[in-house]
This record gives sequence, C-alpha cells and structure tokens, in this order.
Amino acid sequence: DVFFKRKEEMDFLTVGFSPATLLRSHRRTFPRPYNKWVRVNEHMRKYVWFPIYHPFNLKKPILNKLTMGLFRAYDRLLPRSLIKALGKVDLFIIENGAGLVLIPRLKKLFPSAKIIYTVCDRIETLDYHPVIIEAEKKALPFIDLVRVPSAVMVDDFKKPAKFHPNVRFIAHGLVKAQFDADMPNPYSSGKNVISIGDMLFDAEAIRTMANAYPDWTFHLFGKNAKLEPDMPNVIAYGERPFDALVPYIKHADIGLAPYRPAPDADYLSQSSMKMIQYTYCRLPILAPEFAATGRDHVVAYDPLNKDSIVSAMSRAIIYPRDTIDRSSVLDWDKAVDLMLEGIQ
Repeated sequence: DVFFKRKEEMDFLTVGFSPATLLRSHRRTFPRPYNKWVRVNEHMRKYVWFPIYHPFNLKKPILNKLTMGLFRAYDRLLPRSLIKALGKVDLFIIENGAGLVLIPRLKKLFPSAKIIYTVCDRIETLDYHPVIIEAEKKALPFIDLVRVPSAVMVDDFKKPAKFHPNVRFIAHGLVKAQFDADMPNPYSSGKNVISIGDMLFDAEAIRTMANAYPDWTFHLFGKNAKLEPDMPNVIAYGERPFDALVPYIKHADIGLAPYRPAPDADYLSQSSMKMIQYTYCRLPILAPEFAATGRDHVVAYDPLNKDSIVSAMSRAIIYPRDTIDRSSVLDWDKAVDLMLEGIQ
C-alpha cells in the first residue's frame, strides 16, 4: 500500500509454494492462476510461483539431509519468462523463507538492484528445512540491509557465523487509520480480554486466568487458539479477516500475548504484531516474562506459576490506560522510509 500510494511500480512474487504444499494438513492456498503475471492495479502485478517442488521440512533428519542438494537447486527452477518480465529492478525486499535461496541468483541477474532482507522471526525458531537456515548465511554477502523487528535481534547478525555490517531495528508498522476510524463496539458488556494468533499458544495460562476471573470474558482469535474442554467465559472465534478483528482489539480492556516458553523467543517482546496493535489502542498487555521487555504497560507473569499468572491479571485490570505511551508505534510509511534510508 505504501509503494502504491507513492506510485512506485511494484511486483509481488509468492514463493515457497508447490504441489508438496497441497499434501500438508496445515497448507496455505493461493488463488489461481499460477505461474502467470496478474495485474492487480495500475502500479502492481503479482505472480504466484508454483514450480515442481520447493524446500520444505520433511520432519526426519535423514530425509532433510538427503534433500539438501535438491533444495539448493531451487533457484534454478525460476522461469525465464518470469525473470524477463521483471525488466529493470531497483530493489528486492525479501522475507524469511524460501526466497532466501534465490538471493545469490537474483543478485547475479540484477547486479545493480539493492536487496533488503526483512526478518520476520528468528529463522532457527521456525519449522524450516535446514537448507533455508544455510541459505540465510549464504545470502548475507549479497544483502544491503538486514531489517529486524526487535532490538534484541540485532546481535543475531553480529556473530562471526552470521555477520552483516548493516543491521537495523525497524519495528513493524501499523495502518493507524484502521484503528482511528469510528466503529461499533462488538462486546455486549465490559471486562473483555482479547488474544490474537496461535503462535506458541499457551492454553493453560488462559485457563488459569479464566478460572480466577469468571466475570471476565476471554476472546480468542486464531486457527488453533482454543481451549479443550471449553470454558463458559472463553470464546474461540477461529481465523477471521483482519478487518473483522479491529473492533475487538479497539474496544477490549486488556490485550493478551499468551506465549509458551520456547528457546530464543525473547524477540517477541518487540516484534509481536498484536502487542503493537494493543499498544496503539492503549490496552494493558499480559505477557510472559521472556516477552515483556521494552514496554512499560506490559504486565509480566511466570508462565509456569499459576499464582504469578493470577497476580498479573489483577494488576492489568487496574492499570491506568491513559498513561500508556503509543508514540513509538510507527505507521508503514515511516517504517518503509527507515528501510530505504538504510540502503542509501
């Protein structure tokens, strides 16, 4: 949207998708046509690349090892027609995932183009094939800027095994107009806690809070964000379009980031999109201690201690919302400007 408003020509290429994707239980789907440029608007085209295979985790070390050579050749599958249609490229913006395998070849094909690697999550914490971990390290010499969404991730790229000289912490942006607009309150009464997403979802923490505070309602959004068995004051909505979530976030009383403990998950304290959204709506935030740094209005708890969880909930209830500072929340225009400044 930012580049469209600036009338910049932009091509959006979807990668990491192949017939193997369709065999997975939690598969992503993309609308057809595949392997064809589609005009989205006057300044943007999209292309869903659907080659015969893509790098994906086979779950067994021996199978992953046997497929390293095959998956390293993923970049050779790029269609000539796709490359030719790109024409002159000034900038590539590439996220975590299969696109990392393509970077050395893209730099060879478009030597004058700048490359921004925008890191969404610590790649080692994700369910990737080992070739993706390898590809990140191999791609670094061809990258002009590594943008990380959490300050603690800057040091990840200062180690000898994975070093880059130009790493910048640039937080995720927010479409503020979506939250600033007037919208009806979807809640029938007060005392509402909202949780968005199911990454590292800690159902037991929510059960503890809901048991201790039966007069509060907990609203869970996300495919796997649910309790089993159900509780009367916990509502699971499943996946919903983001536009449908905004009123629930804006009119909630407390925002919940119920992450389970996991190795190297401390970066979530700043990179979590829901915590940015909660902050903009001036919600006190409940989060585990490892994901609670960097914001004064995050009320931390020990996820392994029920008394700590209950105590945190009691403190979040009385937190003075009018003191919550949201000045650090960026819009996407500013986030993009900071990235572009990083390659000047």
